This record gives sequence, C-alpha cells and structure tokens, in this order.
Amino acid sequence: GMIALFDQMPRPLQRQILVREQLGFAYNRRAGVNNDDADRASALQTLKEVEEQQGASSETCGLIGRIYKDKWSDELANGNQRHALGHLTKAIAAYTRGFMSDQRDAYPGINAVTLLDIKGDEAALKQRTRLLPVVRFAVEQRLGGSEPDYWDHATMLELAVLDENEECAFEHLGDALAAVREQWEPITTANNLKLIARARATRNTNTSWLQEIIQELEAKH
Repeated sequence: GMIALFDQMPRPLQRQILVREQLGFAYNRRAGVNNDDADRASALQTLKEVEEQQGASSETCGLIGRIYKDKWSDELANGNQRHALGHLTKAIAAYTRGFMSDQRDAYPGINAVTLLDIKGDEAALKQRTRLLPVVRFAVEQRLGGSEPDYWDHATMLELAVLDENEECAFEHLGDALAAVREQWEPITTANNLKLIARARATRNTNTSWLQEIIQELEAKH
C-alpha cells in the first residue's frame, strides 16, 4: 500500500527525503514477505540515492543497515556463510555511519555494537568496546527526559548484555518489562538477544543467564 501510494504522489512530493526513506523501508518489508531480491535491490537503490544526495543520516543509514542485516539473516538461513559475512560487514558499516552522523540517535548505534559482538573477531570486538559507552550515553540522555519508552529500557538491557554485566541486565529487564506496550516489543528484543547468545555460544561463553532473560521476555508475549 505504501509503494502504491508513492506511485500516485506528485513528483515534488516523491522527491522528498522522508518519502523516499519510507519507500525504501516499504520495499524491504515487502521483500521480507515475498522473498523478492528485486524489492531488496529497489530498497537499497532508493536509500543509497538518498544518502548520496544528503549525506549520511541516522535514519537513512539505519534503514540501509536493516536491509543488509536482513540479507545476512537470509544467507545464514540458506547456509551461505561467506555471503552472509559480507552482508554483516556492510550492515555494521551502515549502522556505524548512521550513529556517527548523529550520536543522539541510539538506534543505529545499538545495532552496530550488537552486530560487532556477533561478528566476534578481534577487530570487531575492539570497535564494539569503543562504541558501547557512546551508545550508552545517548540512551541515558533519553532516560533522563520526561518520557522514556520501552525501547530506551530495552536498549539499556541490550547494552548491559553486550557489556556482560549480568546484574545491570536484570535490572534493565525489569524496567523494560514494566514499559511494554505491544506484545511484539519484547519478542523483538528476545530475538536480538538470541543472535548474541548464539554467537557467544560458538565462542564458548557462558550464556545461561542470558537465556533466562530471553525466556522472561518471551513469557511477556
């Protein structure tokens, strides 16, 4: 419906950055439903043209990062490890560009540090360690505002997990569970934490307490 609406818009409106960002978003979501590589390609082309025009932004690069993250997941599911790694690297680069363009926006930042942890090589873990406190500071500024929401608390939970701080992770879990508005919210967080747990298990890291957090999030659903 979003794509059909775009086609009906006058040209001046079609050229607006916000409209084109949402068009790229819509193409990528439709690709996820239909498993259509052409839609993924259209999403990337649309968003890359926006970035070339306006430069990096947290919104545009966050959307580009999501596309590469989805492509990474698809290749993993198909057993294509080498192709998956390439998409993972591109997702990290896009999310990092987005966060560095506006460090007040924690969304691309938390995705960057999470995927760096999942990638797990020495260089990736060093970059994660450098970025993590900056992302935490961005979220803390939102938490100090008048209306922190579920995603602020969930991001702090994810950061505590990435920092391997079990005590803080359970504290932020309680805050996040108390702030749930929609059933899909804790499931989304649980799915992110599952990716971290799976990657850490391959590195022989104890994930028992992380599994407990995942179970509590899924039970909220």
